[in-house]
Amino acid sequence: MSPRPVPAGRVFGLCFVAGMCEGYDMMVAGVAAPRFAPLLGLQPQQIGWIFGAAGIGLLLGALIGGRLADRIGRRPVLVLSLLVLGVFSIASALAGGLPQLLAMRFITGLGLGGALPNILALVNETSPPGKTATRVTMLGSAMPFGGACLGLMTVLVPGMSWKLMFWLGGVAPILVAAACQRLLPTFSVDATRGNSTPRTIGFALAGDARGLPTALLWVTTICVSIAVSILVNWLPSLMIARDFAGPATGRIVMMLTLGGAASGFAFGALARRLEAGIVYGAAWMGMIGSALLMLAAGRSEIAAGIAAFGLGFFLSGGQFLLYGLVTDLYPHAVRGTGTGFFVGIGRLGAVLGPVLAGVLLARSGVASDAILTLLPLLLISFATIWWLLRRRTTATRAAGAI
Repeated sequence: MSPRPVPAGRVFGLCFVAGMCEGYDMMVAGVAAPRFAPLLGLQPQQIGWIFGAAGIGLLLGALIGGRLADRIGRRPVLVLSLLVLGVFSIASALAGGLPQLLAMRFITGLGLGGALPNILALVNETSPPGKTATRVTMLGSAMPFGGACLGLMTVLVPGMSWKLMFWLGGVAPILVAAACQRLLPTFSVDATRGNSTPRTIGFALAGDARGLPTALLWVTTICVSIAVSILVNWLPSLMIARDFAGPATGRIVMMLTLGGAASGFAFGALARRLEAGIVYGAAWMGMIGSALLMLAAGRSEIAAGIAAFGLGFFLSGGQFLLYGLVTDLYPHAVRGTGTGFFVGIGRLGAVLGPVLAGVLLARSGVASDAILTLLPLLLISFATIWWLLRRRTTATRAAGAI
């Protein structure tokens, strides 16, 4: 008997909501930090280590979760990851000092990291023919949408406690985990495993001439991830350092997340209509231009808001385009491993970015120094993505000539 068709719309919807939970929890520590730091007596560099602990957890969670998904299926790993994310986000609200927060954010990061490669792989493997890249790119909008929900709440309820922020970030993924367990079909999980024998990690990453593309993608994603993590974790503190009031800071942060939320759908549509070089070039030029505008914005809320929207739009769009590249690079038998390592390597940026910004601020006290670090990273990532696209174009032409 032939298997029933996979309900791609249901899978995409559940994965999108799971991505929103991830986006909320990626933002929550940065938004809550100005509120809990004075109460717990934390200095900027200590806050950076709290952000970095979640990044280390993300890295390990992505490596472990992606590999496990190729062996036991996507759904059980996704459900477990969401449960870990939810439980330890709630535990973060109960922490009474730096050691407890470091531990809770690290374990929360494990859940975040384990979920992301699975939602990317599930959407890639269940999308209708011809819509895979578009849907994977659009899926990326889920994370900034989740962050935008947090930003909106801080605008509507300026006095919201940091503990309530963590509680909300914990209850939501637990509910989504229950929905995934009930509504994600088992046959979609079995389909991701295929009939192939288990492959080594080395073959997954470098077999069939995937070594160079894998390396280029890793360099690109770590640079972009450092830039994104600096903004996500430190933008509220940077705006406060520029003497913006609490509501103004909330509005600027919301512009960052709204820009990211819009970019997935926008770049997903552009990827179907324009050449890859034009789409990627627009994304990276937009990143650089927005970073320069943020440096020049000074204490103008309008200029800072426009720059924040641009940074969110183009940085997130670039990340989402990379998700489409990486899920297409690896065959389904090793897609969880390849995607997990890609996400994990990118999470190095989530570790390095906040710590780097914290060190810069602790030494100089100049908020713009954190923004200045974005420019060389964006230039390096532009060079690597250009090389990767050029190589892919050459390979495509050569295949067509055979």
